[in-house]
Amino acid sequence: MCLHKYLDVQVLTHDIIKKRALEIYRERVRIPKSPTFRDPNKKVAFRYMVKAEKVFQYIVVVLGKVARLPPADSLNPFYAELLEIATKGMYDKLRREGSHAIKIISDMWKEYRGRILEGGANAKRLSTEFVGRALSVIKRKVRTLPITKNISYVVHNTPCIDFERPLIIVSGMPQVGKSTFVGRVSTAKPKISPYPFTTKNVIIGHVRLGEVSIQLMDTPGILDRPLEEMNEIERRAIAALRHLKAVVLHLIDVSKESYYTLEQQVKVLKTVEGFVGKEKIILALNKVDKAEKGLLDRAKSIVADMGYNKCIEMSALLGVNVWVAVVEAVRLYDKLFGTKYGELIDLYSSSTTSNSGASSS
Repeated sequence: MCLHKYLDVQVLTHDIIKKRALEIYRERVRIPKSPTFRDPNKKVAFRYMVKAEKVFQYIVVVLGKVARLPPADSLNPFYAELLEIATKGMYDKLRREGSHAIKIISDMWKEYRGRILEGGANAKRLSTEFVGRALSVIKRKVRTLPITKNISYVVHNTPCIDFERPLIIVSGMPQVGKSTFVGRVSTAKPKISPYPFTTKNVIIGHVRLGEVSIQLMDTPGILDRPLEEMNEIERRAIAALRHLKAVVLHLIDVSKESYYTLEQQVKVLKTVEGFVGKEKIILALNKVDKAEKGLLDRAKSIVADMGYNKCIEMSALLGVNVWVAVVEAVRLYDKLFGTKYGELIDLYSSSTTSNSGASSS
């Protein structure tokens, strides 16, 4: 599912609509020759009616796109929450305001159209009066228009997700190696840098193992704090954890240069558990190539006490055990959701091994 196929929205403000409406109003209008317009005043009146009608049609079309946005509760909950986060809960309010403004302006146009045509020398004044009043309605009644910029951002920065295919969400604090891992094993090429919150949106990569296409989601880092104190970037990661049918590969940085303490990372792990449940989590201790034995042993002891008797010791940078993590995640997905993707991976692995052996002989 791709969000941009469901949401057709352009960035709008009152000033943008006003500018375009006045441009339309100033355009020349050609009136065909007709016996109806023998009276010059009627011809002038008709011209100004057409000018106002073009503005009315533009407003109805542009606000109509806003009013016809799908209700939040009709979208996948993950997409709905991303929109709620981006618009501070005003997404559905925008739809309602757009619809209400169209009704007011449409009723107004029914009145003004006849008045302009019968207006004679007053047709120009009535025509401009309608345009001014219509723009005033938009300014007063559709105060949420600026959030179309936020909606457009979400639409163009949210990846397509196949909800019928296996999905592995990679979570953890900033700088623990999530993007490095996703970039190494999948088609995604996330931006990697030495400072936190480089990943600001969820990113989807694909891993192809024979006939199996696995989706891998890189998520923004989560800090050790309550949900209500999390910023918009962190809440995008939480939205994925809360709503998507997936297993979670959670990374903990055990290197001596770790940006965050082990205790902080364990608290975030507990936060993730609260959203998805421990049964959906595979734990990976990352950057073991830079880990001191004492710290690595302490990390293993702490997570074992939490119930993670099995965790993957991994180096995403060097590629150590990265494929073990992918396969383990797929097997957990099969166990939780009753699928058999792991069997297809086994067949692929066996076929690859057999072909390799035949070639070498």
